[in-house]
Amino acid sequence: MNKLFLSALVFLYLPLTAQAATEVKEKQQVLKMMRQYITLVSCDGLIEGDYKKSDTEAMKNIYTVEKDSDTSVYYVLWHGDMGCAGGSGTTSNFVTEVAKYGSWKPLSIQNDSAFGDIEINFRFVQGIKKVSQTKFEIISRDYADEKYGGKDGGMNFPANKFRYTVERERFEPWKIINQALLEQNN
Repeated sequence: MNKLFLSALVFLYLPLTAQAATEVKEKQQVLKMMRQYITLVSCDGLIEGDYKKSDTEAMKNIYTVEKDSDTSVYYVLWHGDMGCAGGSGTTSNFVTEVAKYGSWKPLSIQNDSAFGDIEINFRFVQGIKKVSQTKFEIISRDYADEKYGGKDGGMNFPANKFRYTVERERFEPWKIINQALLEQNN
């Protein structure tokens, strides 16, 4: 009886282990792709955490959004001067979607605005936290406005720091479901 139970556990555990190994391998591919991509499209660009020259630190900013046998979707937080414009205020943060839609397809870069057209100033994103497959928290700064007030310190120093909670249903666009003011310059 014990041997049968142990055999059943092994057969249940092996596919999960294989999928986790595949995900780690894919994240390593995403890291390599993104390092090349960032070098091609920006100046002084890095994946957040990559300044330490550590794959482990950089991979903390590669988020698995969707993973099954046919589909892999990853979001990557990075910053750089897209297009190498140079000057004050030309560096920004980006969340790039890297995905494959179909088991026979390779991973490819989809876009640099993975969360779509939502009202978050991604230029000043300070961090992302995955809450669940369909929910993320994003910490970002934004300029003073009538609703929240504050006093900007110039174009590179927005007044307000927010925690945004974004959520989506499968195949639907991301939506902000909560915006909390964390800090304000007066």
